[in-house]
Amino acid sequence: MRPEAVPPPAEVTKRGKPPVLTEKEIVDAALTIIRQEGLDGLSMRRLSRELGRSAMAPYWHVADKQELLDLVARDVLAEVEVPALDSGPWENRLRNVIDEIDLRLRHYPGIAEILFARMQSSDRRLILGIMDILLSAGFSDTDVVLGYAMVHTYLYGRYQVVLHADDEQPADVDSNLERLLSHLPQLRGRDFFTFGVDTLIEGLRSRLAATG
Repeated sequence: MRPEAVPPPAEVTKRGKPPVLTEKEIVDAALTIIRQEGLDGLSMRRLSRELGRSAMAPYWHVADKQELLDLVARDVLAEVEVPALDSGPWENRLRNVIDEIDLRLRHYPGIAEILFARMQSSDRRLILGIMDILLSAGFSDTDVVLGYAMVHTYLYGRYQVVLHADDEQPADVDSNLERLLSHLPQLRGRDFFTFGVDTLIEGLRSRLAATG
């Protein structure tokens, strides 16, 4: 009796043909490159090498790097949860969302630059979630829009402003600036982030109290 033939895996349609790429595989490969080499290291050619495919293989799934970045941006924030309205004070809920987003921004160098420009197209869920938090606190519609814009600018834009203690200073630097910059070696990224979020939330709280 001849042994029963074992069928080939479903994803292989002909001998020697590699499995079909999925969107998740492409996004995961792109995120691996960003995490290891930063956003500047990501290109369609570099992506094909990471996937172990031909240079043209990714183009069957994404038209160009811009579409790839849209997929990456959406995936990075997909697991950020918006706390339920009854889960605590609005300040705590807002801080939780900001912390969750920033955790992902720090994990993928350069991703904030993408989200700063693409947030509206990549994850409106979080935009609406943050706005709902502000609405539940009692902010006016106008202040909700302004408040979200402030949160957005701080979260994503702050990565464009980096202070380095080891930057060479000009010989004629102002004495006050020289004294202030001397504190930089003792400060960490988390210090800047926490100070910013505390100030942002305190400002919103004061605004709410003033407008009643």
